[in-house]
Amino acid sequence: MSKLKYKEFYRNNLPHYQPEGAVFAISFRLAFSLPRIILAQLKAEKTEFDKISEQLSGKEKENYTFEFKRKYFEEFDNFIDKYQSNADWLRNVEISEIVKNSVLFLDKKKYLLHCLTIMPNHLHLILEPAMKAECRFPIAEIMHSLKGFTARECNKKLCRKGQFWQHGHYDHMIRDDDDYNYQFNYIKNNPVKAGLVKYWEEWKYFVDQSSLIDFL
Repeated sequence: MSKLKYKEFYRNNLPHYQPEGAVFAISFRLAFSLPRIILAQLKAEKTEFDKISEQLSGKEKENYTFEFKRKYFEEFDNFIDKYQSNADWLRNVEISEIVKNSVLFLDKKKYLLHCLTIMPNHLHLILEPAMKAECRFPIAEIMHSLKGFTARECNKKLCRKGQFWQHGHYDHMIRDDDDYNYQFNYIKNNPVKAGLVKYWEEWKYFVDQSSLIDFL
């Protein structure tokens, strides 16, 4: 079975769900190494999550998973912001343009894009997978298309070889209006939180297309 085939449930580092018609907040980063002590800390938190999650069921498990994934993501994202200089090819205007234009190119082809923020070493977006025959485009296929093309083109522009994006990604299925607003504002304000600008309006690589979409 192809890894890119649509599946309602799949597992990467954390459990992933892709129900029909769901909207997702997605993040992925450039290929660079975080300090071992940080990776060990995150791994320990994930192990504790698995241990507690196995003892829960139903709504209690759903709520616990939701809160853990939000906390885990924000903690991980803070570390990425802190180590911007480890790999910051996205500071390069030409590289950021390649990435932004690639994300926009697939809009209305493989997904409906709600918003996008490109940071110096990672990016965040909210999207709704588009229809593919009788089902939605799988998140895995969307990521494969985005990361594969941009890695080749960015490496070519940088005159380099090797891994451009870190393997894997983070995705979060948005649950309701409140969750959507939380995710949208987090993405919009990430450059402010990281100390790159004082106001979100100053950040050049924030794209907002949410007003064009009626989904909730």
